[in-house]
Amino acid sequence: MLSRMRSRVTPIAAALVLLGSLAGAAPSQALRVGLADQRADSFADPLLTALPVRHARLTVAWDALEYRWQRQEIDEWMRTTRAAGMRAVITFGRSRTRKYSLPATGRYRNAAHRFMRRYRDVREYSPWNEPNIAVRPENSNPRRIAAYYRTLRGLCPNCRVLGADVVDNSSLGTWMSSYLAVFPRAGRPRLWGLHNYVDVNTTSRWGTRTMLRLAPGEIWFTETGAVISRQKPSGGRPDRRKLIRTGAARAAASTKRVFALARMSPRITRVYIYHWRAGGRKASWDSGLLSEAGTPRASFDVFARQASLAAGLPAQPPE
Repeated sequence: MLSRMRSRVTPIAAALVLLGSLAGAAPSQALRVGLADQRADSFADPLLTALPVRHARLTVAWDALEYRWQRQEIDEWMRTTRAAGMRAVITFGRSRTRKYSLPATGRYRNAAHRFMRRYRDVREYSPWNEPNIAVRPENSNPRRIAAYYRTLRGLCPNCRVLGADVVDNSSLGTWMSSYLAVFPRAGRPRLWGLHNYVDVNTTSRWGTRTMLRLAPGEIWFTETGAVISRQKPSGGRPDRRKLIRTGAARAAASTKRVFALARMSPRITRVYIYHWRAGGRKASWDSGLLSEAGTPRASFDVFARQASLAAGLPAQPPE
């Protein structure tokens, strides 16, 4: 029905009809659905703003505010998501201009403090993006990431701070165990981000189960989705990410699997799908809900339905 609908109605109308034609599963008040996307214009797309999506995620270089062009990008992203009525979660990560290395804690603190002063309405942060996939051990140092976590907690005691955003690759269990060992048991983070692309795009549940077993407290899927195409990981080390199955034909089933995995535990309370619209042919990654031309893919239908159910909108009887 949805494919025939798109040929007859505008994008805004299509999204609104989607909201009014939900049937089946009962709404989940616990789970919230968001979008992870680096592009500001994604959050101004009428297809998205017509949906009840109120959470947005941005990954920011730890030294981003040192560069005018990065400040402008972040300013525009913030303006657009605010206009769309969305709450931002910010994940800090590697520099876009310097050789990859973890900054000294003092430099990180100064950069994070500057960011918080500039964007005072942001109240949700993560200290570092995907530390468990760093090639060099010094760039995945659990003690340094823990220092960043404590820094954010100290700078903003009333903010929600994730322990880390980790990937469900082969090192997940080992890295998480090492990271948790840095903290006294009573002082461990109680909020976590997981990028479970492997579980979503295979038949495995290992990554999600491992995180539920090791991580205390609440878990958000801060980046996940159906992978259409990607540049495969290089190197000879074992890496579960090499198991990911790609392709447009799998997009709807993989997106449904995101939410099936989220139902594994009530501790999983948010899902951020990455990302909105596909890039060009030379893009190294594509998990877009829309094609490069802006046409909704089958995964968009699943996203729209789940966002509506999560918002508690009443399901309508099928036609």
